[in-house]
Amino acid sequence: MYDVAIVGGGHNGLVTASYLAMNGLKVAVFERRNIVGGASVTEELWPGVKVSTGAYVLSLLRPRIIRDLRLEQFGLEVITKDPGLFVPFGNGRSLYIWSDLKKTQREIEKFSKRDALAYEKWLKFWDPFYELADLLMLSPPPSWDDLDSLLSLVKVQGLDLSELALPLRSVVQDASSLLNEFFESEEVKAALVEDAVVGTMASPSTPGTAYVLAHHVLGEVNGVKGAWGYVKGGMGGVTQALRRSAEHLGVEIFTGAEVDSILAKGGKVEGIKLANGKIVHSRIVVSNADPKTTFLKLLRDAELDEDFLRRVRSLKSRGVSFKIVGYTEELPNFGNGTTLGPEHVASELILPSVDYVERAFIDAKSLGYSKEPWLSINIQSSVDPTVAPPGKFSFSIFGQYLPYSKNLDDMRELVYQITLEKIREYAPNFKPVKYEVLTPLDIERRFGITEGNIFHLDMTPDQLYVFRPLPGYHDYTTPVQGLYLCGSGTHPGGGVTGAPGFNAAQRILSDLRSNH
Repeated sequence: MYDVAIVGGGHNGLVTASYLAMNGLKVAVFERRNIVGGASVTEELWPGVKVSTGAYVLSLLRPRIIRDLRLEQFGLEVITKDPGLFVPFGNGRSLYIWSDLKKTQREIEKFSKRDALAYEKWLKFWDPFYELADLLMLSPPPSWDDLDSLLSLVKVQGLDLSELALPLRSVVQDASSLLNEFFESEEVKAALVEDAVVGTMASPSTPGTAYVLAHHVLGEVNGVKGAWGYVKGGMGGVTQALRRSAEHLGVEIFTGAEVDSILAKGGKVEGIKLANGKIVHSRIVVSNADPKTTFLKLLRDAELDEDFLRRVRSLKSRGVSFKIVGYTEELPNFGNGTTLGPEHVASELILPSVDYVERAFIDAKSLGYSKEPWLSINIQSSVDPTVAPPGKFSFSIFGQYLPYSKNLDDMRELVYQITLEKIREYAPNFKPVKYEVLTPLDIERRFGITEGNIFHLDMTPDQLYVFRPLPGYHDYTTPVQGLYLCGSGTHPGGGVTGAPGFNAAQRILSDLRSNH
């Protein structure tokens, strides 16, 4: 008998487990795969070559969680990715985005002197969001009744509400018009638009995409605001550190332990049943699975209100991202040769204009895939020799759009060929030795995420804050007493933040205190 059984050993499940164990609860985590980590894992698919098959770079993991769970002592090491971005435009033209403002401004001046100055304003524009990042992420979303208290908290932080007006507008604004307010150069806008459409069946002109962009700029690595980094050993480095921290706190972790169903009787949770038939009793169950998996599959035998189930079914969760992982024996030549250069450290972004993304989106709607997808290529072994033997370069390519459907198995080779052709327009020598393509259907199978949606649910305005996952259940609770959610389908959403896991644990501890 456990106090808490956690369904799924993704990073949020491990965070929840650790905070609950820290407060004296007897906690067990049950993970379907033979490795913990959910979609934040490292897999050795070829001898000596380790790739991040899901998430591939880190920035959003909250510093408080890193400190509280002593993740650095438990082996977490992050290498700052600098430059952060490299965007080739062909004809010898390219743009680097560095952590250093002056260096980036010199790059931008190649395209527009005005935009070089505007870039500093762009960074400052997000400062109020940075100030409030933990307040927005490491606390449940304010309900309508709480808005007064949120505004008073903002005042306590010493922020002028007028400073927040423009950043807050981004919750409903489209990324394209936001970028147009700041920049005139198509190249600069292209370099900054990717974060607005990651993981989302939306184009830069879709209202709400500016929020997806905001969500992705709120991170830091090694104290550098807005920077992204490679986790040493791949993204499994995060979840292995979380595992060690959790076990140190007394959490029991079972791998190869698929949960078949969550047991509930009379509207109250009783435990879980494993795929091998074993029943595990617990006072509380926390699901790290996405809301659709939790309510439509794991709770299939529970008596849930039909109206509630209809609302769950209608949630937008269609995955649109694909991954290609593999290795090459020569670094891609973007015009500067094949010797290790700053472009190989950066995310190499094949995204020549905002309009290019719009066309990729239109193709996906009409054809079911983008004829010319936008791509982000990361060669982790450029800075981390632990992920590939000498002479081999492990890579991860993230691309869009490839909307989820049941017939994507027939699309893998086409997606690969289209991707290869597009990269070779800029780096003609790019030639994977081995590779694996993961479509949204593969992501669904591998990581157990409905429709392969990397955020569990779309991060559109109607599925954020008090609406995530559903109105009335924005506080990690569910209609079943004693059952909680802690995954990316809850506030504040996707990415390797640890915030849903942290917030769910705080909610559970608060409920336990008030019930005593």
